Amino acid sequence: MGAPVIDRPREATAGPQVTAALDGMEVIQAVQEIGGSIPLVAGKRTFVRAYLGIPTGTLSVRGELRVARKANGPWTTVSSFGTADLDAGRSGSTPAQLRGRRENLAYSLDFRLPDKFTRPGSLWFKLGKVQNAGTGQNVQVPGAATRTVIFVRSPRLRLRVINLRYTAQTPPVQFAASNNDLEHLDSWLTRAYPVREVQFSSITVNSTNAWPFNAGQANAQVAAIRALDVAGGRDPGTHYYGMVSDGAGFMRGSASAIPGSPDPSAVASGPTGSFSFPWDTDGSYGDWYGGHELGHTFGRFHPGFCNGNSADDPNFPFANGQLSNADGAFTGLDVGDADLAIQPAALPGTTWHDVMTYCDFQWPSSYTYVGLRDRLVAEAVLFPDRDDDEHDDDGAGLRASEAGAMNGAPVHLSAVVNLTNRSAQIAYVTPLPGPFPQVAAPMDERLTLRVRMPDGSTSVQPVVFKPDVCRDEGADETGLVDTVAAIDPAAVGLELLLDGEPIASFEPAGQPAAAENVRIDRGGVAGAADGDGSPTGGSVLTWDDPAVAGVAAGGGGAAPRYAVQASTDGGRTWTTLAVGTTDTSVDLDPEPFSDAEQVRFRVLTTNGFVQSVATTEDLPVDTL
Repeated sequence: MGAPVIDRPREATAGPQVTAALDGMEVIQAVQEIGGSIPLVAGKRTFVRAYLGIPTGTLSVRGELRVARKANGPWTTVSSFGTADLDAGRSGSTPAQLRGRRENLAYSLDFRLPDKFTRPGSLWFKLGKVQNAGTGQNVQVPGAATRTVIFVRSPRLRLRVINLRYTAQTPPVQFAASNNDLEHLDSWLTRAYPVREVQFSSITVNSTNAWPFNAGQANAQVAAIRALDVAGGRDPGTHYYGMVSDGAGFMRGSASAIPGSPDPSAVASGPTGSFSFPWDTDGSYGDWYGGHELGHTFGRFHPGFCNGNSADDPNFPFANGQLSNADGAFTGLDVGDADLAIQPAALPGTTWHDVMTYCDFQWPSSYTYVGLRDRLVAEAVLFPDRDDDEHDDDGAGLRASEAGAMNGAPVHLSAVVNLTNRSAQIAYVTPLPGPFPQVAAPMDERLTLRVRMPDGSTSVQPVVFKPDVCRDEGADETGLVDTVAAIDPAAVGLELLLDGEPIASFEPAGQPAAAENVRIDRGGVAGAADGDGSPTGGSVLTWDDPAVAGVAAGGGGAAPRYAVQASTDGGRTWTTLAVGTTDTSVDLDPEPFSDAEQVRFRVLTTNGFVQSVATTEDLPVDTL
């Protein structure tokens, strides 16, 4: 009997040898040109793209990338996350010949680097095995040399989102940005901004402005909340952004300033909702809209393209507000977000536009991207990240930022100003319960604050005025007074002066009494429904105020105002839940405290110049 016949599989390399040329490679995070001139941010999601050419026909391939943190290895293999469709008509190594492949992920071999290979320092990489995606046959790629790039340290973006909840319609319905809106903003900034991470937090706060209100009014409340938070121990390098649902109508967004130097106190607000633009169908437009308004707070101007975008930046380098000139030298990349079902995509530079324009298809250009990073780095020098191991200074940065704190009892003033019709509304006058780190912001020459004392004497102080951005063409010149002043607690009033003439005034209520019987009630807001029409519910922080009882009994005097704060670290830092409210209750959302076991609350009762404080014991979070 003869030997058994064994049917052996054919070798994958059988058949005619296929050869491809490596026409180019690039390492990209959000925007890049083939020469790699845009800095690579350490810790940011990173793609390596390889562009192959073949002499004839078409071919679909997959491949491997070899990466190492040292020139001599050890080497790690990374597989492409998809295939590349090669075509002889898409070959060649000149920028013009590479352009079509750079603008479509289907035409390149794309590799996502593991996070450990994006740490600060050098990375060595080279193209490894390439195979026919259909047959597994090896494709020869001669001349695949080792290349090197450097990842540079960059700060995190520290962001606090104030989700302004408001009530509208009959019967009353409450509207607020959804979790989906918040998640999309966080994701978009992480993908598009030059940061390794967004230190993102949010809180839902009742708007003190009745609907409809504008972004200037929203910014006044956000600025007052930020001042209380920072005085309560929050990192002063944190940017604040107000988010407003479009459930009852569209509020045009605006930033309160375009600071010429690092100034995280510049706030902004903008709308959000699920409206689908033809180019943006991911379920929320509040992401890139927020990226635009926050860009202003990092010193970015309008370049002047599309639908009334003011031409404020003469240095913008690209035609028509695009990411690239007609040569397509720059291409964007959205690395995607699987959690939000957002797929990675190449963004052609002549189709997509800079996020600071008013055009469709928005993404940061290289010009804006580098400018944002420069400002982030400058802010990190002034306000080091307290939670950042890469900037650990044993508290020196904190001491430096608080060294400029105002002596005495600082009072934050937030006022909406219309310079055109010479009017203003002093929206919030809030004593700050702690030291406040000052930013060297320019004082306005036309606007001042006059403080009146009981004996008739007065004193005048300069104020910080922040002009509104994103106003309609021809609209009134408006802005926000966002300033901290040293006001004698015995003062009997103050006036906001424009060119020496009063345009708004404030008089304090009577001496504030400390809140009493601060307690948790359950059941939510009676008679109200949320944005999807269902009744609201949950816990409410409630308190009694003897002064309010006196006014109701005919005792006279203006009603006091309240700020409400919470602490989950035993009173070391405080988060603001309400400011400037006259209600003696605040809805509680347990989400901001979900990572803690206990929380305490305090109610700050103020007449504007002085305040009384009532604090609860620590309460179990799971009972809220």
